[in-house]
Amino acid sequence: MHLREREPRTLNDVYADWKSRDRSWTSDACVPVVDFTYEENETSGLLLGDHRISLDEKAIDQLCAFYAIPRAFFHRLTPAEKHFVMNSRIDHAPGEVTVEYNRLGLTDVRKPTQPRLEVEQFVRIASRIFPASATVLDDWFTPDDLRLDVIFQLPTIGTRGLVYGGLRFAQNRKQNLAPTVNPILFHEESTSVIEIPDWSLRIDARGVSVEKIAERLEAEALRAEARLSADATHLLDLDRISIGGDRITRLHRIAAEHKLPVRPLADVTVTLSRSGEPTMFDLALAIANAANAPKLQDASKITSRTKLQSVAGAVVTDESARCDSCAAVLTAA
Repeated sequence: MHLREREPRTLNDVYADWKSRDRSWTSDACVPVVDFTYEENETSGLLLGDHRISLDEKAIDQLCAFYAIPRAFFHRLTPAEKHFVMNSRIDHAPGEVTVEYNRLGLTDVRKPTQPRLEVEQFVRIASRIFPASATVLDDWFTPDDLRLDVIFQLPTIGTRGLVYGGLRFAQNRKQNLAPTVNPILFHEESTSVIEIPDWSLRIDARGVSVEKIAERLEAEALRAEARLSADATHLLDLDRISIGGDRITRLHRIAAEHKLPVRPLADVTVTLSRSGEPTMFDLALAIANAANAPKLQDASKITSRTKLQSVAGAVVTDESARCDSCAAVLTAA
């Protein structure tokens, strides 16, 4: 069993970190100038007219994304090469750019026609559903991705421990896709997170204002929160379904149906083999707990972690009739 080592925070803590007083600057995309010819004790900077904004690695990644420069390639260049490449791309960039910044530095670079929710808006919506003292399991926002996992729902108590309910707010910020929200369950003993799939929780952000997107996100979040108690009960009820005789068959069927990654699959197989009389609860929890493995804690492994948590959620919600010998889904007569 892999236990989470990250210290949980509260919504209040996250809001204090995510809250910003950004200023916005919009102009032709070819107007900004980047300065990488800095002295030893200085940092690189973005020049918007007479105003200079210091650039850290995260801000440079945002500029690379907007001006279509491969980040891995750019970070291997010398300062002089970076200065030439970035400014050359800027000089020939069509269209307009909106740059947002605060006293700490650059916070966003995007096209003016691509409005999106401010990061603190996610915390505000969560705070209208959960109290400020609610536990935040994961939180981050980068030029590529945003994630906010909040749990508070009173725990459902079963013979296999306490299960808390919560919500996962997320957004693909690299492609500026619509934000998403999904129910999550947190098993306290194993510190495992299960993401419950619900394809009805969709937000249509095409051609609408940022305010409308926020309204729709909050509405879907309320719908997701309303099902948490039932999902937690359903998870604990899986302990009544024994798979002692066909544990590996059931696992391989799930792996095939949901394209479970091969390496975590080996970890899940070992976990199941240690259980004398495994149930579907053990199977779902073993898949979710594999996401806590140390090798998957790097930021670059977020897709693999989320995949495992969502596959575990699919196990929880799956009520298909299956073949007794091969565990394949039976078609309706």
